[in-house]
Amino acid sequence: MAIIAIARERGALGKLVARELAQTLNYRFIDKKTVEERLEGLGLDKRQFDAYDEKKPGLFAALSSVMEDYIRCLKKIMYEEAMQGDCVFLGRGSQYLFRGIPGVALVRLVAPIETRIKRIQDMQNLEYREAKKQVDRMDRDREGFNRYFFDTDSKDPSSYHLTINTEGLSATQICNIIRNLADMIATPEQIETGQMMFRNLAMAQTVIRHILNDCQLPIFFLEAECAGNEVTLSGIAHTYDVVDKAQAAALRVVGIERVNNNIRVGRVGQ
Repeated sequence: MAIIAIARERGALGKLVARELAQTLNYRFIDKKTVEERLEGLGLDKRQFDAYDEKKPGLFAALSSVMEDYIRCLKKIMYEEAMQGDCVFLGRGSQYLFRGIPGVALVRLVAPIETRIKRIQDMQNLEYREAKKQVDRMDRDREGFNRYFFDTDSKDPSSYHLTINTEGLSATQICNIIRNLADMIATPEQIETGQMMFRNLAMAQTVIRHILNDCQLPIFFLEAECAGNEVTLSGIAHTYDVVDKAQAAALRVVGIERVNNNIRVGRVGQ
């Protein structure tokens, strides 16, 4: 079956649905906790994670080099998890990172604002004012995250295969709708193609992070595109020595056997 990526408004039953769907299908559930644990394994601590997770970074956080490493690590983690197949993703930009990849069902859960506020009141035993404040804040944070890191509007229906108004529906009913969608989307051929694309995308992020973080090479706008055991590099370096070192670094990444080095020497802005 397909990889399933679920975006949601606060109070639209996103976590409940995603978890039940994963349990029903015997899929892995990829949420904040999963990503946080993987990020810590890559060297980012919880404070750094909290500064960027599903929110627009503040001024000082946006100027930090940690932010760039955060988004590189996030992409690497999401692609690696998807590469293994059989998983349900909850948020974390999955609807944008996975867009255009075959065999992935992209779903957004919404509900009227008053319904969402009432659900938060009931779940957390909050007064109306506090529940509304939470809903407004989290909707605002998630929209800021999507716009800042992915330059997208989370309300754009073209970003999803299906948007579901969860008002009046149970989590089980919503899961059944999503399962039917996934069954239609995920043919064996599409799943196989999608897994290869995820593998290439994950490998590209591994190469980029090795060059910039492990080797600490000063390359601006570094990008990598993988196809099997081959990677194509692009970006700007100040010296040819750095260009050569980047190529050597890429070849040290397990799985890379050939490098097309399109990194040019120059100054940023030239």
